[in-house]
Amino acid sequence: MTTIAVFGAGGGLGLALVQEVATADHVDTVWAVSRQAAPSDLPAKVTWWQIEEPSLPALQKLCADWQHNDVVLDGVISTIGWLHRDEWMPERRIEQLNDEQLAAYFYDNAVIPAMLLQSLKPLLPKKAPAFVAQLGAKVGSIGDNELGGWYGYRASKAALNMLFKTAAIEFRRTHKQLTLSVIHPGTTDTDLSEPFQERLPADKLFTPELSAQRIWQVIQSRTPNESGGFWFWDGTPLPW
Repeated sequence: MTTIAVFGAGGGLGLALVQEVATADHVDTVWAVSRQAAPSDLPAKVTWWQIEEPSLPALQKLCADWQHNDVVLDGVISTIGWLHRDEWMPERRIEQLNDEQLAAYFYDNAVIPAMLLQSLKPLLPKKAPAFVAQLGAKVGSIGDNELGGWYGYRASKAALNMLFKTAAIEFRRTHKQLTLSVIHPGTTDTDLSEPFQERLPADKLFTPELSAQRIWQVIQSRTPNESGGFWFWDGTPLPW
């Protein structure tokens, strides 16, 4: 029985990933976790877990409940993270920085994924292949930063990369066949990218379905000796 969990399943890309993973012949069950209610047309393989609040305690409780029931997860995909909210847009100049927004970026984009990984550890097999893939962002690459701006988002995604790289080193000692990865999905036509699509060439904006296919291909192509890597949607490594 192969079980894959998708966290953040209610978003445009998250739902597309649920649909994509459910098409895989070797996957028996997909557990979709979201604060939103389940869509009506889910594949038979999918079990929907709705949490009341998108909070870290709710995610930790869910993982603890799974552990209590001896759940084993063969793979995890997380889309957790945000770029803009009603009250906040990415900061273009240093004068726009404020501590509340910076803290929110770091908490949601780095702290929650890292703490979720902590909660998932008891659910991952120690002697069988498994993976945890977290969606990241190319703008989190320090080496690739030639444009500036987007201070909090960039910095929080860079922190995410370091947290997963560090965890991968530790997990090699206890989960030798586990692959951790951070994957940049490309600019996908979802609510996250909508305010920034106007000047984007048509061939640089991808449908959620296409992005999900590419992400799933990258996940399946990675091996444990690449654990902790930072990947572009085509499977090429991104600089730190």
